[in-house]
Amino acid sequence: MIESEGITENVKRWRTDVPARIVAALGLEHVMFEAADPDVFAWYVKNYGPEVNLFVDHSQIVQLECLRAGIWGTADLWGKVVTYKG
Repeated sequence: MIESEGITENVKRWRTDVPARIVAALGLEHVMFEAADPDVFAWYVKNYGPEVNLFVDHSQIVQLECLRAGIWGTADLWGKVVTYKG
């Protein structure tokens, strides 16, 4: 579990290099990232795919799962999330 403090929370600019280094070292399937708000979890889905492990507030679960399914999103993600499994 990777805390968002210092990465996407309470920083002037997101430290996107930190998740990239963690994923490169451990593999995406072995980590979970805290995503404290919709902009953050949208960034993770956009950059690591709909199956990225995210810890979100319980009030945001529906929004996240709709984003993962491709039925919700902002203009930069709408219609761009693909969840096809062969």
